[in-house]
Amino acid sequence: MIKSMPKPHRPKKLPIALKTSHFVRELSEAAFELGKLDGLQRNLPNPTLLISPLAAKEATASSKIEGTRSTVSDVMMFEAGQESRYAETVEVANYRKAMLYATQILKHSKIKLGLINEMHSLLLENSRGDSKRGMFRNEQVFIGKKGDSIETATYVPPEPWLIQEYMENLEKYLLIFDENVLVKAGIVHYQFEAIHPFSDGNGRIGRLIIPLLLYQEGLLYQPILYLSGYFDKHRDDYIESLHEVERSGEHEAWLRFFFISVKEQAKETQGLIASIDRLLKRVQADMHTLKSPHGGKIVEFIFKKPIFTTPQMIEDLKINRATVYRLVESMTKLKILDRKEAKRTYFVFRELLALLY
Repeated sequence: MIKSMPKPHRPKKLPIALKTSHFVRELSEAAFELGKLDGLQRNLPNPTLLISPLAAKEATASSKIEGTRSTVSDVMMFEAGQESRYAETVEVANYRKAMLYATQILKHSKIKLGLINEMHSLLLENSRGDSKRGMFRNEQVFIGKKGDSIETATYVPPEPWLIQEYMENLEKYLLIFDENVLVKAGIVHYQFEAIHPFSDGNGRIGRLIIPLLLYQEGLLYQPILYLSGYFDKHRDDYIESLHEVERSGEHEAWLRFFFISVKEQAKETQGLIASIDRLLKRVQADMHTLKSPHGGKIVEFIFKKPIFTTPQMIEDLKINRATVYRLVESMTKLKILDRKEAKRTYFVFRELLALLY
C-alpha cells in the first residue's frame, strides 16, 4: 500500500490564547535565574568581553543539533586563517558572525524580517546553502530522518506560498503585541520552527532569535543566554515538545520545557561567567607585571580571539609590530599563551578555550 503524502501543517496565527496556570511555576523560576544572570553581567567591569567566546560556544552547540561537526577551537582556528578539520566549520563561524552582527543592529533597531533575512544570509555564506541565503523558500520541504521521503516525514511545514503571510504575522507579534518577554520568546521560537521559512538553517536562526529577543527587551545586558547546549543535551525532549504543539494544538507543554531550559541554562551560564571573570582577573594581574600601556587592549583582544596570529593583533589593535611581538613573547613565557607552528605561527589562549568546552 502506497502511503499518502501528509498534509502540510499550518500553525495558528499569533497571538494565541494560553493557559498560564499550566506553567506559572516554571516561568517564575526561569525569570528568577535569568535576572541573576543579567545582574552578574552588569556587575562585570567589561561585559562585552563575554559575547565573543560565548557566541562561539553557542554556535558549535546549535550547529551540533543539526549534525554539523565542529568545536570552539575549530571555529577559532578557522577565524585565525588556519586549516580546519571539517568543511562545515565555515557554517559554525558564520553563526557566530550572524550573532555578533545582529547584536550591533539591535542597539538601534528591533528584530524584523529584514534582520532575520540578513542573519540567514550571513549564516549560509560560502556554505552548502549559499544560493538560497536570505530568501524565503519557494518549494515544499519536509523534516525527517536521513533517507526519509515526504511520505515518511515527521513534519511537513506550511506551503511556500503561505510563508510571507506567516512571517509578517510573526513580525507583527514581535513588534506590537505586549506579552511577557519569556513567553513571547518561547512562542516565537516554536512559530518560527513550525513555519520553517527557509530551505536550510531554520533551526539555527530560530535558536539565535531567543537571546536576541531577550537582549532587545532588556532582560539581558548582553545576549549571552544560549539554549542550544540544553537543547542538545535533551534533544529528544526538545523535538518531542515542539511536535506536541503540532499534534495537540496546545503550546503549554512546549512552554514548560522552554522555561526549564532557560532556568537550567541561565544557571550554567552564571557559573561559566564567574569562571571567565576569575580567569580575566588573573590574566590582568599577570599582564600588569609587564608594565605595558597596551596591556588592557591586548587582554581584551585575546578574550575575543583566543586563537590568533600576530598580524591579526597588529591589524586589530593598531599597535607597533615590534611591541606586539615583544608582548606576545612575554605572554608566552608567562604561560598565558601557547605558541603553535603550522603554515604560519599562531597563538592559543588555552585556558579560555578549556572553559568553553
